[in-house]
Amino acid sequence: MNFSHAAEELGVTPSAVSKQIILLEDYIGVQLFERLPGNLNLTNRGVVLREAVSPAFEALETAFDRFSRNAPRSNIVRLSTLSSFAMTFLVHRLPKFKKDLPHINLEILTSDRVIDLSTEEVDLSIRTGHGQWEGLVSEKLGSGAFLPVCAPTLHNKHWNGDIEGFVKSVGRAQVFSNNEWVKWSETIGISPPTNTDIFVMEDYLVALQAVLEGQIIALLPEVIVRKHLKDGRLMQFSNTEMDYMYTYYIAHKPNAECRPIVQETIKWLKAEANEPL
Repeated sequence: MNFSHAAEELGVTPSAVSKQIILLEDYIGVQLFERLPGNLNLTNRGVVLREAVSPAFEALETAFDRFSRNAPRSNIVRLSTLSSFAMTFLVHRLPKFKKDLPHINLEILTSDRVIDLSTEEVDLSIRTGHGQWEGLVSEKLGSGAFLPVCAPTLHNKHWNGDIEGFVKSVGRAQVFSNNEWVKWSETIGISPPTNTDIFVMEDYLVALQAVLEGQIIALLPEVIVRKHLKDGRLMQFSNTEMDYMYTYYIAHKPNAECRPIVQETIKWLKAEANEPL
């Protein structure tokens, strides 16, 4: 008999409970509650409905009591992300996550489809895009910068002291349909490369692997190439970074941060993403 208490038990907002009650009343065509100042009462029809459905809820409770319950999920944070991000950013950081946040069990769900956070049991999502998703709170993960990178072996073989000449003499990965090299060329002040050795790879992981093997150059998000830059497997062939419209974002429902462990996970991810090179 209290929308706020019901909302707390269900893990939603009071307005969400109120909306569901209104939908229920519209569906059956009768008023179930009397809304009084500081009070809530069942109408006669509401009492009748409660008596009719109570046996069904009791049957459900009895059925579930036959099963042994797993430990509560209060220490679990479920993170949905792309395989490319999980492999290039998360996997090698898992020991550090466990050291920094030993009380949190992180579950990583990888999928190439866009997870509907309003219907699926996920606390957070790392998405690529423009950062504007209806009903979600999102913030950029890290600087969002794209870096021009290549393998040192490719650089040593083809570098001629001229960036424009270098870019035009080697193969390139293109990860966006509108060709990110055009904008980068404008940013650095050179003519867009016109050589035909361009490979469309709409997956960061595929492009990154090709770059690591010394096959091509690419413009890739700083957050996924940082480790390889640090260990010398990759290098920047230009200091000119590019801010691009599509990058990595942390996205979640507005009420997700009500759980302290979700707040801690978001803070940790942001700190790792903003770690200096």
